Amino acid sequence: MKLMTTTALIIALISLGLASVAYWRSGGKQDVQNLHSSLQRELEALRAKQKELVESASQSLAAAYDHSRQRLAVARENLRQQKEEAVEGLEKQVKLAQEQLEALAKRLEATALAAKDATVSAARSVEEAIALRVRRIEARATLMQAKAKATRAQSAAASREFERADQLLAEAIDLLRDARETLGEDHAYDAQLDAIKSSLREAANAVRAHADDIRKRIEQVIADADRIVSTLESDETKAAEQKP
Repeated sequence: MKLMTTTALIIALISLGLASVAYWRSGGKQDVQNLHSSLQRELEALRAKQKELVESASQSLAAAYDHSRQRLAVARENLRQQKEEAVEGLEKQVKLAQEQLEALAKRLEATALAAKDATVSAARSVEEAIALRVRRIEARATLMQAKAKATRAQSAAASREFERADQLLAEAIDLLRDARETLGEDHAYDAQLDAIKSSLREAANAVRAHADDIRKRIEQVIADADRIVSTLESDETKAAEQKP
């Protein structure tokens, strides 16, 4: 029984081998070659698609860095003008903002260069961190400008130039709105921004009513602006100390 089974198995294997040879000779070889060619084309298509995606990601990343450069240029000009105007109480804040901005500009260029050797996901993560800092320093420059408007409004109100004071506070409110828009989805400073908004409205109402507490109301605006500017200064210092 065992011998017969073994013999049958050998005969089956021989038959399978002969059938395979016959298949190969009758066109099976061409089928295999066609399958190989099809797989080769699919592989080349996948490689082309991968290359296209990488190039698209690289272009998107380069555009994001260019956008951050433009934002830094806007903030740089803003700070330059504030330095020339030399509003009392802003000198140190303007100087520090300029120093941190230039340091951030150098970090941006370094990370943009390093992105060429990083994976797409890693490069994008680093770019987003830089972009966040750029938006914050731009918003900070705008908030300092709003503080300068409030400081001038205080002087105007003291001279009983109430219309001028009201105009300056209205401009400060517009600048506050600009700063919030610059921060976009960055909600880390919402509470402090709301505090400034509230104090600005109260100061404007006091000016329009020629109230006795105008000075106090505007001083609160300046204090609220100082608080958020200081927070932004501290946050940028911490971010700059982190390893790339």
